[in-house]
Order: sequence, then C-alpha cells, then structure tokens
Amino acid sequence: MTGRATTVRAIVRHGPGGAAARDDLMAVEDPLEIFIDDSPYAITMRMPGQDRDLVLGYCLTEGLIRDASDVADISHCTAGLGEKRIFVRLRRRDACRESRLRRSREHLSQSSCGLCGKESLAEVHTDVPPVSGAHPVGAGHLWRLKAAVESMQEVFRRTGSTHFAALCDLEGEIISFAEDIGRHNALDKAIGSVLRQGLRERAHTALVSSRLSYEMVLKAGMLGVEVLAGLSAATSLAAELAEGLNMTLVGHLRPERMNVYSHAERILEPGEPGADVDASLFLPLRS
Repeated sequence: MTGRATTVRAIVRHGPGGAAARDDLMAVEDPLEIFIDDSPYAITMRMPGQDRDLVLGYCLTEGLIRDASDVADISHCTAGLGEKRIFVRLRRRDACRESRLRRSREHLSQSSCGLCGKESLAEVHTDVPPVSGAHPVGAGHLWRLKAAVESMQEVFRRTGSTHFAALCDLEGEIISFAEDIGRHNALDKAIGSVLRQGLRERAHTALVSSRLSYEMVLKAGMLGVEVLAGLSAATSLAAELAEGLNMTLVGHLRPERMNVYSHAERILEPGEPGADVDASLFLPLRS
C-alpha cells in the first residue's frame, strides 16, 4: 500500500565515450496527505515507505502529540478508484485534542524544509525542555555507529539520492533507521519508529546524513536525545539551540575526526574510562 521506494526511468548518459541510452534507478518522490483528527493538516513530499512512522514522528516534532499514548488510531489508506492520493489519518485521544492545531490551514511541507508552511517564528517551538540525561559516549562509539549505519543505506546505494537517520541506545544497538529523499522526513520516520516500538526511553544518540540545521536540532530535542551527530556541518542557530537544550551537537563526523559544537563533555577521548566500545555491540536493526 505504501508504494515502491524506487522506479526505473530511461535516460541518456553522457561520458568520455559519448552519449548512450540506458535505464536509471531513481528514488520515488510522492505526496503524502496527513489528516489530524479527520481534518487535513499537511501534505509532505516523501519517499514511500514507513508512512505511519513518518506521521507519528512528524506529529511529535510538531507538538501535536506528546507520545504514542496520545494516539487513538493511525491508518494508511488510498483515495477512490483511479486516484493516486495517499493518506495517513491520525486521531488523537480526547485529552490530547485540547491542544489546538497550530496551523488551521492545509499547507505543503517540502521534502527539504522542516519549517516550510510556518507563517512566523512564533510558530516554531521555543518551549522544548532541556535534555535531562548526562550519559557520555566515546568518540569511537560515534565513528563505529557511522560505519554501521552507512552500511544500511540500501536505497542510497542504488540511487544516490536519499538521506538517512538512525537512533541508537547507550549499549550500541541501532533501534531505528530510515531513508528518505528529505532529511527532515528521514528523522521523523526514525523518531516515529521508536515511538511505535515503545523504545523512546532508550534513544540516546541520533545520527543523520545531512547538515545540522535549527529544525533538525529541534526535532531531536522534541524526542529528548542527548547527542545529535551529522555528517555535515552545523549552522550557528543549530549550535545555539543545542547549547540551550543541553544537547551535544556533533558535525563533520568522519573516520577519526569530528567537530563538537555544544556540550563537548559528553564525548570521551579514546582511552578515557568508558570510552572504548566493542564494535560488536553495534547490533543489526531488529526486523
């Protein structure tokens, strides 16, 4: 029902030997309509797959729910015969419905922008509670996590056009993983997965393939992770927000190097007590 993540298209490839026709495997980009309490709320452009997780994570990071326990029902459906519209309907429990929908209009959420559709900065969460935990991890923990997660990128390996997001616990188990054409969608999918599995309390570190922008820190803060790491750089506002949220922000994660923008005390140098983690602890994602 969720559709295929990839599709084949005939293209013309230019190279040193000239131009030649060939088939190319591409990541699919399709709209997903999100209904909250039976009302249209958003349309997001995403790669099909993990749609329910995407909506769960989206609703948490939008402040529409506090946890999976606020959800009365979530269903995935298609429109009538001949229509290609795909819906996910999420109904909240009565107690949660008292919180108003932060946007009364239906808007388009681009796959590349987590703040699209917001009319002002007042619509952006500014009341995210600071992270309460203080559990350090070794630098080697993050380097090995990066290698383990990158090996899971099936769609990227075949198309080169997706982002990833993963969540890991302190024991080194990858408890959720997602790919999507949009970096915000990938993180929302990973967040929604841990909510669905009831593993939120175990989520300690988030790893993303993208740059570390304000909205990515905001999403990670809504989940409550202690460490957010990315393969690219952080923006100035992201670093300021992470500092205020008591979150460790790590960018430019590469073999044997990284930049730590906030709360560097959580990252232990190799050789420090508690810094060494056996690579075998990075367990495969449970099916």
